[in-house]
Amino acid sequence: MANGEDRAMNRPVTIAYLIGSLETGGAEGQLMELLRRLDRTRFQPRLILLEAGIIPPICGLADEVCVLGVPIEPESARRARGSRALKAFLRLCRYLRRTRPDILHAHLPQSCILGLTAGILCQVPVVIGSRRSLSAVYRDGCWTRSLTDRLSTGFSHFMIGNAEAVTRELIDVDGLFAAKTATIYNGVDTDRFRPGRSESWRTRYGWNNGEVVFGMVANFFGYKRHVDLVEAAAILHRKYPTTRFVMAGQDRGEMPAVMAAIAGRDLCDVVQVVPGTSRPEDLYAALDVLVCCSDTEGFSNVILEGMATGKAVIATDVGGNIEAVADGITGFLVPRRSPSALAQAAERLVQDQELRQVMGRNGRQRVEAQFSVLKMVRAHERLYAQLLERKGLWSECLPPASDLERAAPSAGSDSWISTVTQSEIAPASPPSRSPFTANEHLR
Repeated sequence: MANGEDRAMNRPVTIAYLIGSLETGGAEGQLMELLRRLDRTRFQPRLILLEAGIIPPICGLADEVCVLGVPIEPESARRARGSRALKAFLRLCRYLRRTRPDILHAHLPQSCILGLTAGILCQVPVVIGSRRSLSAVYRDGCWTRSLTDRLSTGFSHFMIGNAEAVTRELIDVDGLFAAKTATIYNGVDTDRFRPGRSESWRTRYGWNNGEVVFGMVANFFGYKRHVDLVEAAAILHRKYPTTRFVMAGQDRGEMPAVMAAIAGRDLCDVVQVVPGTSRPEDLYAALDVLVCCSDTEGFSNVILEGMATGKAVIATDVGGNIEAVADGITGFLVPRRSPSALAQAAERLVQDQELRQVMGRNGRQRVEAQFSVLKMVRAHERLYAQLLERKGLWSECLPPASDLERAAPSAGSDSWISTVTQSEIAPASPPSRSPFTANEHLR
């Protein structure tokens, strides 16, 4: 075919990555890691941003950066936003027609709504979308966004979820064929996030070694449920006065209510609120236990980072948390919106320092075995090769896509599990699947 003959070549595959901006966030961080580690002998990345925002140093990470100029926030002024989005859509189409990438890979809802549609219209050979959360986070209360998101998702050639829970929603709710979906788990930099780093935070806040510190790292959205940790802290601190708590994140509308709840429970000297941090690895080092109280999650980078730093985790049993945390082995899973259940799990860890340490070691080993950033990058590379091979466009850049392996650990291969004694930990959940999981045959 003419188009295939034009594109079939022994040159790097060009990939245009589309995302809202590169300001701090989980999806943005994962894309930066992908750009940083992508095999440049085989792939040539370009970066398209909806808005410039605060662009971190990206010298050498992308061969070209294009800014479309459509603001992502605020949610008001919809008519003006719609006009700007249309202009951005037309600019994106012009860019794609001019540069003719082999792959367009869009990340996050707004980028997918614009990019997947534009990619199909401009006949980009492979058009991929990445969904990073369950859709209730951004669809609820906006039928137009829900409709356009579903339609654009259906236009894509392929969709990636960052957790099985997210991928399953693409199939069950959005109606995609399973063969058009796959799960690629987030990856964590295990060199940056590792045990034994500086404990400057403990010094800064006067936490001594006899105090047990619980921490939550999440921007102050309502669905993150910081107030549940406040309620659990009130229960726990009454019984264990040496417990301390810290919440770090940017305000997204909920911080005043959380501060009021802290004051109302007379916990101002016990619960610290920090408006974000550029070095979360130092905060993790100061913690004894990492907490995630969310109502909904895709696949939490914070949980992976905490586990990589060797911390026990307490998380709600929602979304991808169930896939990240091995219940009773690397931490505990608790029902959402249940401060009492959270306090009970925390009490077990307050009482048992050895259990905290064992769970922390297990978490580190689990991340190294299943959720490394290199596994995430290689899974993307293999998927790109396979999708291009389906189109007859893959040259000699990578081994055949049929070499793509699953490498999921067997039920008896939990070599990453340490134990205290069997009676001291709850039965383990089965290990999560490998960082690349195809939901049907990927031929």
